[in-house]
Amino acid sequence: MAFNVEVSEKVEQPLMSRTVLKGVVVYDAAPPSFVELKKHFASAMKVDESLVVVQHLNPVFGMGRSSMEAHIYKSKDAISSFASKVIVARNKPRVKKVAAAAAEK
Repeated sequence: MAFNVEVSEKVEQPLMSRTVLKGVVVYDAAPPSFVELKKHFASAMKVDESLVVVQHLNPVFGMGRSSMEAHIYKSKDAISSFASKVIVARNKPRVKKVAAAAAEK
């Protein structure tokens, strides 16, 4: 999937041990998944993928662009202290129900 990320704001938050990135994601077909954005930010910022948390991706109808916010934490302890469990769960890859049912058997 081809997408382009334009970061408009980068804010260091040392008390919360994180860096906040805000910007726009431009794409052709469908918006990228949170997992794809995590991989992009991890490679761009040269950090471990598990330290990146995409907060939100809000598409603009009919424009092929979305506003986004991502947090890059310094450690996994900071993620467990400051990030919402719902947001962290949203950043994990989805498991198909059929594959999960087959794995249980």
